[in-house]
Parts: sequence; structure tokens; C-alpha cells
Amino acid sequence: MTAGRMNACKSGVTYHVARKGGRLNACGEHLQLFEIKKCAPAPLEDVKIYYFSCMMRWLLLFAVCLYIGVPARAQLNMDSLGRVLTDKSLHAPERIRILNQLAAYYNKDSTNHALVLANEAYLLSLKEENTALQAASLLNLSEGYLYNDQYDQALNYGYTALDLCLAAKNDSAIARCVTNLGWIFYDTENTQFALQYHQQAHDIYRKAGNTRRLAVSMNALGLVYLLKDDFETARRYFDSTFAIARQHGMDNMMAAALSNRGICENEFGQYREAIADFDQSLAVYSRTEVLSHAEVLNQMAYSRIMLKEYPEAERLLRDARALIARSNSNTKKEKLLDNLTNSVLLYQELGEYKKAFEELQEYTKVRNQILSKSKSEAISALKLKREAQENETRIITLVAQKELRAFQRNALAVGVVLIIIIGLLFYSKLRQKQKKEQELEAVRRALIKQELDGALMEKAALNDKLEFRDNDLKNYALYISQRNEMIRHFIDELTSLDIHNEAKKENIARFNRMVHKFQHDLDINKDAQDFNLSVNEIHKDFFYNLLQQFPGLTENERRLCAQIRLNLSIKDIASLNNISVKSVEMARYRLRKVFNLEHKDSLSDFLKNF
Repeated sequence: MTAGRMNACKSGVTYHVARKGGRLNACGEHLQLFEIKKCAPAPLEDVKIYYFSCMMRWLLLFAVCLYIGVPARAQLNMDSLGRVLTDKSLHAPERIRILNQLAAYYNKDSTNHALVLANEAYLLSLKEENTALQAASLLNLSEGYLYNDQYDQALNYGYTALDLCLAAKNDSAIARCVTNLGWIFYDTENTQFALQYHQQAHDIYRKAGNTRRLAVSMNALGLVYLLKDDFETARRYFDSTFAIARQHGMDNMMAAALSNRGICENEFGQYREAIADFDQSLAVYSRTEVLSHAEVLNQMAYSRIMLKEYPEAERLLRDARALIARSNSNTKKEKLLDNLTNSVLLYQELGEYKKAFEELQEYTKVRNQILSKSKSEAISALKLKREAQENETRIITLVAQKELRAFQRNALAVGVVLIIIIGLLFYSKLRQKQKKEQELEAVRRALIKQELDGALMEKAALNDKLEFRDNDLKNYALYISQRNEMIRHFIDELTSLDIHNEAKKENIARFNRMVHKFQHDLDINKDAQDFNLSVNEIHKDFFYNLLQQFPGLTENERRLCAQIRLNLSIKDIASLNNISVKSVEMARYRLRKVFNLEHKDSLSDFLKNF
């Protein structure tokens, strides 16, 4: 993964070198990264002591050994996923997802095995007709061939995955595909297409507001500008990458941005500043990131060479070479190129030209394994072929669109004529229907008016009848009241007579029986009971409406409400019910409280509303 280019000149010999570093998770979510605990950056003085102290070198090796267990645990997780694949009852979509996870994991360190897994996932996804899983499998295949330096295969699978994602209109998947294509062209040193695809991914992530993925795409753009020798622009992108990564706790991204920024500072001749950035990068990187450490050590060695600190530079290159040799990753060759480049430069500075020549031969051999001129030309040809196919497809599409527009114009003309004819027929039919509806509406209104007039007349007759019956009831109540009053007065007069001395004994008894009979009839008040029954029968609606709003009213209270509604006076009500006037007043007061009436409100008018 090329991080920049530099020209090292000595004794008239010019070496065109590819410096590698800083590419993280090229295919996005398909590659699961370990979550690394962030370490505090070491002070610059301590780092210098570390690099000049033999004891600290041994401590570094010991620390690396301590972290060997972490990849083992990751391998254990991958092995457990592999065991899941042996389950015969596993559904095809889930099997495809596990195969893709395993392929993404093995892509860097065991490309052939990763390609087998990704190919199986792709065949299953074809059988399932699941385009999303097909795209994921193709992306893994493309990345596998990319790590294996088979760029033509990587490009074919990458373009196929992109076509599927474009058809699905999945922006996130499109961004992952164009990022992968950007790395393919980046590794083949085609800056034009690398910049085009990484910029496209950057625009998608910015629009989606995905700042974490935006940091990765900005780092990629910085690397492309490094490849173009535009170090100012590259540094601006790395500064932005570092700011976003620090904000979101992306430790490895921070380390990559610092390392890449250090490369820019080397190009500006700011070697001390570059070493400070490399020190911070080493402090942030996890010890399990073996190749990342080797990459930073290579870049730091270049800074030391430029500062003429040759022993320290030689030690850094030796440590980096040991880390590279320990790695099983397919990308180790790219780190080795950096190491060989700086070794050539170091031995030139030391005047050891034989060693420099041997390192240069090794560099040429490794570089030809990764990228030859024929490979680069093949990739460019494939890109041009795809663009030609896209142009041809675009031309066919334009011709088809032209024919379609002509057909649409003719169809539109015929359609307009048909619409006018149908519209006229419809308008004529609608007018007839409206006329018929108007006639029916007039008849309906006449019938409704007739029914309404009849209902109003019937209601008026009922109101007259009800008013007549209310008057009868009121007169009947007055009659009962006056009769009771007369009987009561008559009883009072009789009881006031002193007949015990003048009348005979049997006459006294008959007199007393007559008084008791009058009193008994007055107490029973049979006429009042008949009156109340009549009121209940005639005013059923009144009692129903009243009880709906005030269900807690007693029978006596309901009876009193009806009598008040008939506009009977308090005295008449008292005489009718054979109670005192004071009792009636108290009962009215209680009713006003139940109805929550103000002093100014009329109880009779209130009851007439029911």
C-alpha cells in the first residue's frame, strides 16, 4: 500500500521507490479489526532513550512476545466460526455470511484460503439469488486477489461487485466498492483512477455523515496525493484524518495519519518533526500490528539517515526487517520494499556500495513480484475497456431512449385524441346524470319539506296536547291542594268544638270516628297518588333526561321536580303532598344544591330544560 514516493540520489544512481503504509481496512466492514486499547503517547525524551538503549530493545522484543496471545485468541474465534460451517442445518444466507467473515479475516495472511472461502460464498449466493450477498462475496474475492497482487482478477471482481451495488442503489456498499477499486489503482500506481474512486467514496461518506469512514477515505486521498508528490495537499488530508480519528477514538487510524504525516515532513526536510510523529504513531499502534510497526520503523530510519545518524538508522532497519520476516501477511513484501530502499540509501551514505547493490537487486526482484509494467498496463487496459463498454452501453441507451421518445410522442398524440373523445362522451354523460340528479334532488327536497311540515305540525299538536294535559294536571293538583286544605280546615274546626258536655256518648263516638276518617283520608291522599302516577306517565322523557344527568335523585325529589316544573306554588305543593310549607322550602333548597344553581338562577326554568 503505497504511502508516498521519494527520489534517493547518490553517485549518479537514481532509485524510484515505492514507500508503503497507512492503508486501513480497504473494504470497510468486510474486515473485522481488533479493538485496541489506546495508549498515552510517550514523551519524546523517553523515546530517544528507548532507541539508544540496548536494554529497551530487549524490552521491546519481550513486549511483542507478550502480545502473541492476542492473534491466537482471534484465530480461536475464526476456528469456532469454521466449526459452525460443519453444521448441516445451517441456513444458506447465514452460511454465506460466515464464509465472507472468514474470507475477510484470512485475506491478509492466507489469501488462497480466503479466495476458496469467498468463492464458495459467491457460488452459494448465486444459488440463493441474493445480490447483496453476491456483492459482498465478490468484494472479498477482489480484495483477496488484490492482496495476492493479481490486479486484473481483482479489478474484474471489483467492477462486478460495483455493478451489483449500483443496481441496488446502496450508497454504503457503493462506497466500499469504489474504495476497493481505488486501492487497486493505487497499488498499480495509477494516480488518476485511484484519486477518482477514493474521491467518490469520500463524497458518499461526507453526504451520509459517516465521519469514521470519512477519516479512512481522507487518509486514502492523502496517500494518493503522496504518490503524486503533492505533499502539501497530502499533509492537509492527514491532518484532517488525525483530527477526526482522535475525536472518535480510532487509534490505528490516528497512528496511520501520524506516520503518513511524518512521511510528508521527511519530504519537507523536517526530520525531527517527522521522528516526533513516528514516535507518537508507535505509542498508539498495538504491538500486535507487526507490519505497522515495521512500516513506522522504516520511515523513522529514513529520517535518521537524513540526519546522518547512521547507527540508529541501521538498528531501526534491522528491527523492521525482523518484524517483517516474522509476519505471514501477503503485504509484507511492500514493507520489505521500504526497508530495502532505505537500506540502499544507508549503504550509499556509508560508502558500502557492494551492500547497496545487493539490496538494490533484492528490491528489484521483490518489486517485480508485486508489480510489473505489463501488470500496470493490463490494469489500465481493463479500465479503458470498461470505459469503452460503458460508453457503448450509454450510446445504446441513448438510441433506445430516442426511439422511446418518438414512440412516446406518437402514443401521446393518439392518447390526447382518445382522451378528448372520451372526455366529450364523459361530459355528455355527466351532464345527463347531473340533470337527472337535479330533478331527483328537487323531488327529494319537496318530499323532505312535506315531511318536515308534517313533523312540525305533529310536533305542534303534541306540544298543544302536552300543554293541555299539563294544564289539566295543574288544575287537578290545585283541586287536590284546595280540597286537602278545606278538609284540613274542616278537621281543625271540628276538633275545636266542645261537644263532650252537650252530646250524648254515642254521638261523641260517631263524631270522633268521622274526624278520624277524614284525617285518615287526608293522610292516604289517594288523589295525590293518582296525580303523581299521571305525571310520571305523561312526562316520561322529562324523568329520563333528569336521571341521566342526576341519577342520585330520590323518588320524592323527582316528584318535587315535576311539581315545580308545573309552576305550582310552594303552598300548593305543601298541601298536595300533605307536608308543611317549610318542608317544601327545605326540599327546594336541597335541590338547588344538587343542581349547583346560583341564587339568581330559576329552579323552574332550569327544570324546563329537561
